[in-house]
Amino acid sequence: MIHLRPETERLLEDEVRKGHFQSVDEMIGMAIHAMREQSKAEPTTAQKRREAVEWALDFAKNKAIPLG
Repeated sequence: MIHLRPETERLLEDEVRKGHFQSVDEMIGMAIHAMREQSKAEPTTAQKRREAVEWALDFAKNKAIPLG
């Protein structure tokens, strides 16, 4: 069972009443889908770190900066 705050429930019902969605279930499903798609598109922290290290190593190699 899902429990929503009354304010959240009103917001969801207003969106359905305005015709933006067929149902609260549809709206929640679309929100979850959008969130999943966004998380696929955004690099993870580990990916960002790996890219930063690769960039730094490449920069150091091209600029002849000693690494150690």
